[in-house]
Parts: sequence; C-alpha cells; structure tokens
Amino acid sequence: MKGVALALALLVASPAAGAQSAAPVPNRPAATPSTRTPAEQTAFTRGHALMAEFLALKVERLWNAFTPDVQAQYGSLAGFTAFRKTGFEQYGKETRVVRERTFTQGGEALYVRSSIYEKFPDQVWAFVMGFTGEKITSFGVLLEDERTDDPVALGD
Repeated sequence: MKGVALALALLVASPAAGAQSAAPVPNRPAATPSTRTPAEQTAFTRGHALMAEFLALKVERLWNAFTPDVQAQYGSLAGFTAFRKTGFEQYGKETRVVRERTFTQGGEALYVRSSIYEKFPDQVWAFVMGFTGEKITSFGVLLEDERTDDPVALGD
C-alpha cells in the first residue's frame, strides 16, 4: 500500500479530493513512450491489459498478480469481485480515458489510468497499479479531479 499512498500524493489533487494545498510534484514528469524505462514499459503494457479485463468485470488475472498484502486489502477473490461489481453498479462503464502514464517511485513502476465513467461525467478517477517485478505490490483508486462549477460547502 506504500506505493499507492505515494502515487496518490503525486497525482494532481483537487479541492474535491480534500487537498488543502498543492500536491507534491514527482522528481520527474510521468514517462512518455519514448522515455519509459523497461520496467515502466512493462508496467504500462501489463497495467493497460489488466485494466481492460478489470473494466470488463474479469478480475481473476489481476487478483492473481497481486501480492498477498494487496489481496489482504480485499480479503478474497470473492471480495475483490464484489468490489468491482459494486463500482460498476455505482459508476457505470468507462466512457473516456483522460490519460495513462507511468513513473517509478520507491522501487515500484507505477501505472496510472485516469478516466471518466458514465454515471459521473464530471469526475476523473485514477486507478493506480504499482509493479515490483512481476507482482502488483500496490493497487488503488481515487478521485483525481472533479470538473464541475458547483459551489462546495465547507464545514465549520
């Protein structure tokens, strides 16, 4: 989970995500196809393929790529399947990929897919996968950006 926390801190935070100040900027920008390290290219290729299956409600290969620590976040394959199905029911299908990127942090090659879903077209969600070798050592999802002009009510 360490990599996901770090990756989340590196994403551009929005007021909707609860950020009070600017998010830290990574030491180097996200890798582009021409600047990716071999580990980042592998993370991009595998992450892209695993996300395609995940979005199609096929979670087994992704589950099997998780380390035991990542699997423990969901308890079991059935728990992870329920997590995905609930997400689909609440947010609907992915309608647009905003961007995909990779970078390396703390020994993990991170793949981040930012996209929009049909039931919340004003929100950009980021899925983060951290790869260490062949295994996924981090996995998470967060609201990356809310693109709305609605006023935000602040608490006391």
